[in-house]
Amino acid sequence: MSTTHGKPTEGMECYCNMEDITEEDGNYVEYQLYPSMLWYPCRYEQSVVEQLLKTQFPDFIERVKTTDCQAELRRLLKNGPPVYISDKNALPVVVVVVDDSDVVVVDGEAEEVGKDEDKSETQQSQSQSQSSYICNLWYASNPDQEISSKLHGAVEGEDRDNLWTELKEFLVEEGKEPGDE
Repeated sequence: MSTTHGKPTEGMECYCNMEDITEEDGNYVEYQLYPSMLWYPCRYEQSVVEQLLKTQFPDFIERVKTTDCQAELRRLLKNGPPVYISDKNALPVVVVVVDDSDVVVVDGEAEEVGKDEDKSETQQSQSQSQSSYICNLWYASNPDQEISSKLHGAVEGEDRDNLWTELKEFLVEEGKEPGDE
């Protein structure tokens, strides 16, 4: 992690296609986390990151519409439609916030540690709102430019809320299919 851009480490390989990530190949990528605004090395090479930016949102929508597993659907809809690129292995979002509330953010979701399990809903929602996400990307092949990590086709704000509500209609109440008695 750093406030400035770095270089790939010796022997660095892409987690997806096992290609070498090198300065010479210009395929090294870094990602910036909000709110720390620190840069981290990505474990995917540039072409894989670009593919994720193009496909992650439409793939999410397709999975919601076509899955026949209600458990998978609940997991997909738990956090709503994705807005920013994410991958827990190649782009991990791991941030520890050390303060009086002991909030630990792991892969974008806040968890309180060392506290009583009997939290009020307000306390729980406040800790969950302290999320971290990937806000920008930087390609070594274009060192003078930082690009948004927003997924192609992703929506924000009220449009995202409306889409989330629409997608929740695919959930089956209490394990019953429509028309079941």
